[in-house]
Amino acid sequence: MTYKQKILLFALIVQTAFWASCSGSVEQPNFVSIYPISSSESKTPKLKSFSLEKGNALNFVLSGEVKKLEASAFLSSDMDKEIACVVELVSDDVSRTADTDKSGLNVYRIRPIEQIAVGEEFIVEGSIEGSAGDVLDFSLSFKGLNSRPAKLLFSEVKLGDTKKLGYIRFKVIESGNLSGMTLLMPANSWAKAVEYSFPVAEVKKGETIAYHWFAPPDSSDVVDELSTDVKCTNKYAHSDARDFWGRFKKFRPKRSNAIVLKSAKNGEVQDAVLFLNPKDDEWGDDAILSIAKEAAGAELWLPDAGADSAFNLNITASKKIVRRNMSNIKHSAADWVLVKDSRK
Repeated sequence: MTYKQKILLFALIVQTAFWASCSGSVEQPNFVSIYPISSSESKTPKLKSFSLEKGNALNFVLSGEVKKLEASAFLSSDMDKEIACVVELVSDDVSRTADTDKSGLNVYRIRPIEQIAVGEEFIVEGSIEGSAGDVLDFSLSFKGLNSRPAKLLFSEVKLGDTKKLGYIRFKVIESGNLSGMTLLMPANSWAKAVEYSFPVAEVKKGETIAYHWFAPPDSSDVVDELSTDVKCTNKYAHSDARDFWGRFKKFRPKRSNAIVLKSAKNGEVQDAVLFLNPKDDEWGDDAILSIAKEAAGAELWLPDAGADSAFNLNITASKKIVRRNMSNIKHSAADWVLVKDSRK
């Protein structure tokens, strides 16, 4: 290998992604590594995957020979303050990786010693030294995980249209934070699922949450009601609920759909609602079927994920489906009834 090859630098950028654990989700905007190629590439440490888990512990799955791994954390709001991290080799976690060939992989856990608040932006920086002297520098941005997600149930679903704006209403059945809780809603004929993740907001048992599919044209006064002190004054806001707004500009909900709410993007399903337009015999969309199966697998829609198990009435723009009873829930089409919507 030439001298020029030895000092050649590589930059790896992993695009925005969401990773989740049983306790929440995290936005990871950038991962940048710069390192020289050694004369033995098989020994060079390479990052195979990473995830943020409970307690904001960062798991690294590495290939190659690792001599030393060091890391520190910094709050984005105070980069002058360094937070020490405990780094440990976790050999029994190798089986959790998605790699088919797990030989030669090591799992390291990096844990900040100070508590990081839900939604707080922080950065983990450090370096990984290989046995051949190669150094992999890393800098990753995260948001503090939601360790106590609230629990919600669907109470109303209005599909609407561009003139009669739709929404989903939820009842809070267990206090907690909404941060990272995610709605999965297949929406388009090309089977691209629409997702919405709630921002950081504490909610209490008994409160009602209103999620609006998208902000109306006159949306200069549209705000998410992140606390009870914030009130949205837009005419489409619900006076009896905490309002949150999707940002889809051309989103038109399908008349046949499966919608699930999760504690995090890849977390557990909290609730589900499946509805089918009478003109449709099947879901006709792999994305809808996939989410329907997930709901049925979690026993949050019964008896199964088949289209014939869905709520089967035409939900027009002026109508909505409402849960009959919020205390005796069957998690099936029998829970729901179609009514005319009197809201704007």
